[in-house]
Formats: sequence, C-alpha cells, structure tokens
Amino acid sequence: MSVGIGSRRSVPVDAAKTAAIWGTLLIHTSAVGGFAWPLGSLAWVSNLFWSSVLRCAVPVFFLCSGALLLPPEKDVSLSRVWKRYIPRIAAALFFWAAAYAAAELFTAWRDTGVLEAAALCRAAADLLLLRHKSHLYYLQILLLVYALLPLCRLLAARADRRLTAYIVGLWFFLGCLLPALRPFPPVSLLGGIPGQYPLNLTWSAVGYSYLGFILSREAPRRRPAVFAALYLLGLALTFGGTLWLSLRRGQLYEGFFQGTAPGVCLQAAGVFGLCASALQRRTCCRWTETISRASFCIYLVHLFFLDELARRGITAAAYAPAWAVPALAAVLFLAGFLVWLVLRRVPLVKKYLI
Repeated sequence: MSVGIGSRRSVPVDAAKTAAIWGTLLIHTSAVGGFAWPLGSLAWVSNLFWSSVLRCAVPVFFLCSGALLLPPEKDVSLSRVWKRYIPRIAAALFFWAAAYAAAELFTAWRDTGVLEAAALCRAAADLLLLRHKSHLYYLQILLLVYALLPLCRLLAARADRRLTAYIVGLWFFLGCLLPALRPFPPVSLLGGIPGQYPLNLTWSAVGYSYLGFILSREAPRRRPAVFAALYLLGLALTFGGTLWLSLRRGQLYEGFFQGTAPGVCLQAAGVFGLCASALQRRTCCRWTETISRASFCIYLVHLFFLDELARRGITAAAYAPAWAVPALAAVLFLAGFLVWLVLRRVPLVKKYLI
C-alpha cells in the first residue's frame, strides 16, 4: 500500500504485503460477532487465535512503506511527496469514504423507503470532518507518514548504527512499551507531564516506517529462524496475554490488540524480517506480486462485502469460528480481488483510487 515506488518489485515486500492483507481480513471477520461466544469457550478461543495470528497486519503495511520509500537512493523529493504521494492518498481517502457513506445511505433507504435530508447533511459533515469508515484510519495516518518522509529519509541517510539503535529503542519504549503498560501500576500511578510521554498510535506509525527501512537492510544478514522466533514470541504475547487478562477480567481485554502493543510490534518485525531474510535472493514471485498489487484495493473495498454478509447473518457468531473466520476471510479476499481485476482496467481509477 504505497504509491510511487517505481517499477522494480521487491519480493520480500510483496510477500509481507500478502501476509498483511490476509491478516487484515482475519482481524475484521473475527471482530464481527466472533467474540459474542461465551468467554473462554472453544469457539471464543478459536476466534481469539484468528484475531491474533496476524494482528500485525497494518503495522506490516507501514514497514513496507518505509522499506520502499526511505532508502537514500530512492528519488523521493519534497516536491514529489506533496505533488504525487499525498494527493493520491487524499483522493483515495475521500473517494472511498464517500462511497461507504453512500452505501450506508442506500441501505437505510432500502430498509425504510425514506432518505431524510438530515441524514444527507450528517453524511456530508462526516466526510468533511474526517469521520470516515473505521478502516480508513490507515489512509489518514499514511498522510502523516508521507508528510514526514523527508525528515525520516534524512535520518535514514545520516544516522549511524549507534544512533539508529537509539532511535528504534526510544521509539519502542515510548510508542510500544509505555502505552501497553499505562493501565498497570506503577505506570498507571504516574502524574504530571511523564503521563504524557507515551506516543499515540498515529505517531508510532511513523516509527514503524523507519523500522521497515532498518529491517530491510539488517534482516538479510540474519537467519530466517531469528525472525520466526520473534514472530512466535509476539504471537505468544498477543494471544496468550489477551487470553489471560480476558479470563481474569471477565471480558475481552483489547490492550494487547493495539497496533503498537509490544506483542504486535514483535509480530510485525518477525513477519517482515522473515520475508526479507528468507526471500532476499528471489527476484520474482508472480503470485505474491499479484496479491501485493491488489492489496490496496482489497483493503479498501472488503468492508462492503463484510457488512453485507453481516446483514444476512453470515458472521463468526453464526458458525464455528475455527473454520468460519478463515472461510469468510477467503470470501472477502476473492470478492476484493475480483473488484481489483475490474477497476484496474480504468486508468484514472488505477492511478488514484486503488
């Protein structure tokens, strides 16, 4: 999900984006009704597993953006950022936000036979005030990531290994560790300004893009087993920590689900690093390249289909999540892929909207 990356493909990035789009679909299908099952039941735990297995989906997309756009040898000027990258993301953001708003208005009209002026005004206000469909937050953050590309590229070009390690370590502490520990003592007891030290999700995403550049350079020097272990450790923290705290509190605990949670961060680094390490010598992989090209479109349109399935009662709440979640994810993938096959034939749409 990056624009203006040039014609040369990166097999590790394509593979990472393929994993990320599947992770996005698993997260969203498991979220619709999957946690309505009794807490701690086999169905509930199965749903939690699918929701956790690639919880790092969106962070991986940010890692890919950094790997593609931060290398100093890339032609990414300030003018290019503001004349090409940002306008494309803004166009896609507002177009698809309007499309989802229109779909909701159409559904309301279909169900009631009435389309009120107040609903139209509210939809227009939501569009202008950036109150968009939930998953479009990724594009809103991407605008900030692209706006800060010149600064991040300066760091990428001039920081030595020691300074790079310091930057990544400080980002992990302020953006991943502190926010996850904030609900627990002694961090929860902090008062004054130190309570404002943790970075929020939006600014942490900028750190993910920088980490993607670092991993793209460092991961090929390491064995794939290192990153497989990193991913498994992250999965254990995400899945195991969420299960433990949910059972202890009597309800789903979502603190370890956040995109900056330590377990999610380790998962993201593990997935991307594994792709970069294991596939460094591959020059071509047609199927991951195709899915990678389609991933932005699939991400943008899949909630149309998920919402329609939910209206028809086809969710993880109606069937055993152990098989229903991956099956529904496959349906969403196929539907989104077919949309991409059609829309990519329209030059203007292909260039600006998918």
